[in-house]
Amino acid sequence: MNSILAIEMVIVLTILSLLSLKLRILDMNGTILSVVIGAIVYATIGRVGISLLIVFVVVAGLFTKMGYDRKSLIGAAEPRKGLRGWKNVAGNGLVAATAAIAYALFPQYSEALLGGFIGAVAAVFADTMSTEVGLLQKGEPRLIIGFKKVNPGTPGGISLLGYLGALLSSLILILAYLPLGSTNPLNPATTTLVAVIAGLIGTTVDSIVGQLLQGLYRCEECGKIVEHSRHCGRGAKLFKGYRVIDNHVVNLICSLSGAIVGAAITLLFYSTA
Repeated sequence: MNSILAIEMVIVLTILSLLSLKLRILDMNGTILSVVIGAIVYATIGRVGISLLIVFVVVAGLFTKMGYDRKSLIGAAEPRKGLRGWKNVAGNGLVAATAAIAYALFPQYSEALLGGFIGAVAAVFADTMSTEVGLLQKGEPRLIIGFKKVNPGTPGGISLLGYLGALLSSLILILAYLPLGSTNPLNPATTTLVAVIAGLIGTTVDSIVGQLLQGLYRCEECGKIVEHSRHCGRGAKLFKGYRVIDNHVVNLICSLSGAIVGAAITLLFYSTA
């Protein structure tokens, strides 16, 4: 990394950190980890990589806060008014950071690893947008397996509006890539395929894993089924799924599936011609 890009990185990440804290998108620990991941991406993939991450964090954060009062009333809003912590950052960003490091270490596979990076970001972006936009739809979502109606926010629940939100995220990601894409080896057509397909597959994988494996708990105080092991100030009893697989692990699996799809698509369609 040259000195100009290093100075640019410090300035950009400092501004973004202050904004994330001011707008209450991330808490302090989440902001610190996001800076670490951002620095890794900036130093390896460069401006296009950090641009995609910025778009994901900002747009997803804004859509999380959109209609928050309604989401809260139906019991499906993100805790702490959408303020996300380090676990959420890790679940959404570790696979992308790993792909970025591999991109720098193995230049002979740079195209596939860049596709994997974009796929990882596309998957978690689509999943977040699918959830937050889907919650704005009136009526009950349906489980991805069995199509049984469930309460909004139930792991595995899907809706038409949610999938439209996933497609919207892919479009936003493509538009963010185009201005800087000429500095990277992937052409717009390949990037579009990665963003759309990895996004849709990632959010679908997230729903399947969420329905089948994610740990759900019954609060012994109010009787609600919740995603966390504590509710109403006390421990909740495991109701279904596995305790070790929480929402953050599901996000990690979603991101990994997107990275695999992105790398595979790039290997299939990338051409030096």
